[in-house]
Amino acid sequence: MDRPLGPLPNWTIRWIVFGVLILPALISSQVSWIGKPFAVALMAALVGSARDSRVVGTDLKTQLFVAFVPCKPERCKLKFIVQIEAENRKGIGAVDWMFFLGFNWVMDRIMQWIWPWMAGELELWVVTARDRKMLAWRGNGDQAFQANLATLTSATGAAVKRQ
Repeated sequence: MDRPLGPLPNWTIRWIVFGVLILPALISSQVSWIGKPFAVALMAALVGSARDSRVVGTDLKTQLFVAFVPCKPERCKLKFIVQIEAENRKGIGAVDWMFFLGFNWVMDRIMQWIWPWMAGELELWVVTARDRKMLAWRGNGDQAFQANLATLTSATGAAVKRQ
């Protein structure tokens, strides 16, 4: 049985957005030949990077995609998971606010919206019997957080620790 921890990336939309975003750089005569591959690589990294986590049979599988290229997946047997840690990521502090005049706060909000898998406020970690920690999900939104937490607890039966 395959149960994804969502929301999952929509790869069709990502490929379309990627194509639209690189088109001006490719057809522009103002961009040098050195700049064109750089622009394509930058857009691929921005649009084509995401995390895909799912419960597959007796495993928790999480895979990172960087510039549409899948990295080696991390796997963890569900029976060895002893704890699920639900965390809120540390936000922007007062010192950061004073030094950067709110720029970090604005960029943090933009990053959370564009790339929730990388900059999301909510995280779900699983801890195995050998104290190995693995990031199962990162994102925004209480509804997705609660649904993914319910999926993990029903699949593992592990205790939940909130931090």
